[in-house]
Amino acid sequence: MDKEVTVLCKDIMNQVREKRQVILDIATRIFSRYGYAKTSLDEIAHEARIAKGTIYYYFPSKEDLFMHVVEAQAQAFVEEMHQNIQNISGFENKLRYFMHAPLTHVCEKMPLLLEGLKTIPFNLQRHFEGFRQENRTKMLSLLIEIVHEGIDTGLISERVSPQRLCEVINDWFLMGNLSIVVVDFEELLQRIQRDHEVIIQLIMYGIMKRG
Repeated sequence: MDKEVTVLCKDIMNQVREKRQVILDIATRIFSRYGYAKTSLDEIAHEARIAKGTIYYYFPSKEDLFMHVVEAQAQAFVEEMHQNIQNISGFENKLRYFMHAPLTHVCEKMPLLLEGLKTIPFNLQRHFEGFRQENRTKMLSLLIEIVHEGIDTGLISERVSPQRLCEVINDWFLMGNLSIVVVDFEELLQRIQRDHEVIIQLIMYGIMKRG
């Protein structure tokens, strides 16, 4: 009997996770297509073929659902970054990819999601700040691995501090230390796009050994 109850509980938990994931997947698609302001829970419920109340069972509000969408997208991207870096050979190629990929991802997949962060309530902005710091730590970890590969292969100058280099690249170049809910994100993005390749070349020239 206990075994049957355990199996039943597992089935219920799996169904809960699957339903929650379906809602997240559909919400991601609709938020990405129309943005935060123009998306309604009614539309998400209709697309998911569920009652609107079912969404509230998993996510207390539209704002909460939106935050989970943004966080899931960011987490998936970090995992994709890690996998791709493992498949790239050479320090220079890995560093170039690391600096190009986030900007490309933001421009192609997340512009409306990031725009929506400007309108979320203050209490959720504070929640997102904690997640953003966690994400920054993960990105820094990836970058440190790449930089140490450059050191181990003798490509980076000994006068360069690995930790400081990683912080500078992450905090400025990847906007790791800026709050996207309080800056003019569009203007900042345009500026980085304009200077992107030049900055990469300057960083590479400044840290590489020359003899």
